[in-house]
Amino acid sequence: MEYILSILSGGLSGAVLVWLAKGWISERLKQSIQHEYAEKLESYKTELNSKVEGIKHENQVSQLRTSLFFDHQRDAFAALITKIAQVNTDWFKHYDPDEGLYEPVPFEGYREFKSLLYKHQLFLDEECLMAMSLVTSAYTRSFPYDDRSGAPPHQNDSSSHVSYIEYLQPRIASIFRSKIGVASDPQHLVDIAVLSAIELVNGYHFLEVDIPPKGNLSTKGINNASDKVALGLKNKDELISLLENFDVYLNRDGGWLHEAQLKVKRTLNVLGKMPNKAIKRN
Repeated sequence: MEYILSILSGGLSGAVLVWLAKGWISERLKQSIQHEYAEKLESYKTELNSKVEGIKHENQVSQLRTSLFFDHQRDAFAALITKIAQVNTDWFKHYDPDEGLYEPVPFEGYREFKSLLYKHQLFLDEECLMAMSLVTSAYTRSFPYDDRSGAPPHQNDSSSHVSYIEYLQPRIASIFRSKIGVASDPQHLVDIAVLSAIELVNGYHFLEVDIPPKGNLSTKGINNASDKVALGLKNKDELISLLENFDVYLNRDGGWLHEAQLKVKRTLNVLGKMPNKAIKRN
C-alpha cells in the first residue's frame, strides 16, 4: 500500500512539476514574444515617424518652392505688363497728329523690357512666352529699315505698332491672370495664339512650302492686329495646316532655323491644347 502511495505521490509530484514547467516555459515564451513584438513595434513606430517627418518636410519644401515660384511669377507678370505699358506711353509721346509717329520704340525702354524678359523667362510657360514674342516682334518691326542701297535707313510710321501693342496688352494681362487663378477671358488666349500663327506663316520666306501664303491667309497690307486675328479665325483649319507643314519643313535635317522652329512649335502646342470649338470666329 505504501508502495502504491509512493508511486502515486511521485507521479502527482511529477505531473505538478511538468505542469509548472510548462506554465513557466509558456510564460517565458509569451514574455519573450511580447518583448520581441514590443521592440519591433517600437522600431516600426520610429521608422514610421521618421517617414512621416520626412514627408512633412518634403511637403513643406514643396509648398515653399511653390509659394516662391508663384510669388516670383506674380512679380514677373507685374514687371512685364508694367514695362509694356510704360514703353507704349513713352513711345506715343512722340506722336504728331499731323505727321504721325516716325520714331522707333524708345531704345532704353526696349532694352529694359528685353532684360526683364530674360530675367523672368524661367517663370513663363509657352503661352506667356508666345505672347511676349509678339510684343518683341512688334518692337523690332518699328526699327528703321536698311534696304542695303547705301541710303540712310528708312523709318516708317510706327503708329500701327503702338496700336498693335495696345491690342496685345489686355490679352496678355488676361493670360497672366489665368496663371495666378484670377478670372480671365479664355478667348484672349485664342486671339494671341491665332495672331502668333498668322504672323509666323507671313513672317518668313520659304516659297517651297508656301511661306508666306497667298490668298486667304496673306496679311499683306494688313497692319491691324484685330483684322489679322479675324482673318486667322476665318481660315483656322487652313492656318493650322500651313503652320504644321512649316513645322515639318523646319525640322528637316535636324532643324536649322532654331528661333523660327521654337516659335512654330510653341504656337502649335498652345493651339493643340485648345478644343476645336474654342477656336471660333468672333
